[in-house]
Amino acid sequence: MSKIEYGVQIEPQFGYTYDHIRDVALQAEKLGFESLWTSDHFLIRPEAEDVNCLECWTVLSSLAAETKTLRLGNMVASQNYRNPVLHAKIAASLDHISNGRVYFGIGAGWKEVEYKAYNMPFPAPWVRIRQLRESLEIARRVWSDPVADYQGKYYSVNNCVNMPKPVQEPMPVMIGGMGYQLLKISAKYADAVNFAWNTPLDTFKEKQGVLRKHCEKIGTDYDAIKKSAGLHLALKGAEATEPAPYEKYSGARKWEYKSAEKAAEFIRDYVDLGASHFVIVFPYSAEAESIRVLMDEVAPLI
Repeated sequence: MSKIEYGVQIEPQFGYTYDHIRDVALQAEKLGFESLWTSDHFLIRPEAEDVNCLECWTVLSSLAAETKTLRLGNMVASQNYRNPVLHAKIAASLDHISNGRVYFGIGAGWKEVEYKAYNMPFPAPWVRIRQLRESLEIARRVWSDPVADYQGKYYSVNNCVNMPKPVQEPMPVMIGGMGYQLLKISAKYADAVNFAWNTPLDTFKEKQGVLRKHCEKIGTDYDAIKKSAGLHLALKGAEATEPAPYEKYSGARKWEYKSAEKAAEFIRDYVDLGASHFVIVFPYSAEAESIRVLMDEVAPLI
């Protein structure tokens, strides 16, 4: 069985301060978590005028200077929030700052209210999927070719010199999502695929089958792609101490606090289906203690 890796997911649009995120990151590193992830959003809701929403790559860049072993990524960055070659350059730059600890987490983009607020075009879903493919093709080329040239329908680069190249060869790409066309792109470009959130087990199994078929069709090694499960998990002994700032705008999540035994069973079900990597959202204000409980009480039971 593959080594099980745990990551903690932070949703900056929920109102996090940087100090809060940093404290979670330091706890995660100290107790043996593999990674910390941030979502890529600009706001929780238009009326949430008093809720922080820190920009994801800026947060990860700062965390890179404050951690030594923790891997850092976005779960997942929106492909058309940034010019594709600029996006690839940001990731490569951070890979140097962090000494090779970056995941390039990316998806097609979905939150229409953010596109509207920031006056960005919001294409149809099939267009965003095709844009994602072109974004990944550009990233692959500018990370490896001395001079990259690519002429796509949506994005292009013209004799583009993009230095430095990433420290990691290759830069690991995490694609988030389960749609048929998205999994087709994942089969070609992904080093890891995240299936989120709390995906029913039968669906998790089905979607892996879809990914396998796409891999077989194009000759990709399915087993070489890391299978990641996105979970929302509340643990007994790590109860939240304060409400998240966003809750008055979007409603409080009704958390079911699981015992160590029940949490281990919950995670083990995904392990049995091939997951070896977990990205976990814990209740706001309970992240640091949840990491301790998971590593001390839950992980030994899996």
